[in-house]
Amino acid sequence: MRYCFLSLFILTSALAGTNGGMGGAFTRTGAGVRAQAMGNAYTGVAQGPSALYFNPGALSFQEHSEFNASSRSLALDRRVDYLAFSTPLHPKAAEGKIVNAGVAVGWLHGAVSDIDSRDFDGRPLESIDMSSNVFQFGFGVQFSPKIGAGIAAKVAYETFGKIADDDTPVNGDGFGLDAGVFGKPIDHLTVGAQLKDLNSKTTWSTSNYWSQGTSKTDEWPLQYRIGAAYERSGITGALDLEGSEEGETKIHIGAEGMTWVTDRQWVAGRLGLDHENLNFGVGLGFEIWKVLSKVDFTYTLESVAPDDAVAVSWGVEF
Repeated sequence: MRYCFLSLFILTSALAGTNGGMGGAFTRTGAGVRAQAMGNAYTGVAQGPSALYFNPGALSFQEHSEFNASSRSLALDRRVDYLAFSTPLHPKAAEGKIVNAGVAVGWLHGAVSDIDSRDFDGRPLESIDMSSNVFQFGFGVQFSPKIGAGIAAKVAYETFGKIADDDTPVNGDGFGLDAGVFGKPIDHLTVGAQLKDLNSKTTWSTSNYWSQGTSKTDEWPLQYRIGAAYERSGITGALDLEGSEEGETKIHIGAEGMTWVTDRQWVAGRLGLDHENLNFGVGLGFEIWKVLSKVDFTYTLESVAPDDAVAVSWGVEF
């Protein structure tokens, strides 16, 4: 049997007792470059396709269809990519009343490449890769002009290198749910709350690798977040409080300043604190062929990883 001593295992072992030592770790880094720049303080903002990740309840308040693609490069050969599309819906309910709703689909992809592997004698083996994927579908509906709720289903599929006896990958899959509420209690103020990873888990098929069992299940920790954002005259401030059943607590703080150059062009600067990581970002909006495009960039000063992280995204609103 082939055995591997992996830097990834060392890292997760060191984080045992926190969210980092449990399944689905790659999904807890955030999604969307604008949100990252604002320290992932996005539960009470939740604009655009990133609402699918941060608060599906906000999907019912979407005003435009939007597609966004982003990629984030991190230390230790890690990468996180996110593709998502959201669009408003206005179905007719009883008595012809129009209902405000929204729907979104997304793909979150995490990868680690060039992981060192060695046998029991310490001899180097061929490097291996890990790929993790979550496919999401979310729906939100307004109960009044001031409050809405939503739910997002997710399907996970992960594959880990060529570490089985016959050099085949070890694969895992799973299912989970997110739920959120979003409200606009007064002018300029938005609030949100989310339960994340309800009954989420990854079940690994280990029959070709681990002789003492045919499967292993990694539970994902249940998380909960509350957040608020206040926007006025192009200035937005946001705050999120995050907790989990593992007792891990985080604070997310973000700010954004936006100015319109024309009625279809804008530029934005962003600053955020994602727990212990400081983020800086810029955004640019411009029109091409009557379609509003958005380009965002974020730089993260990592507090633990040996190198900083950069992220870039491109989106279209129509």
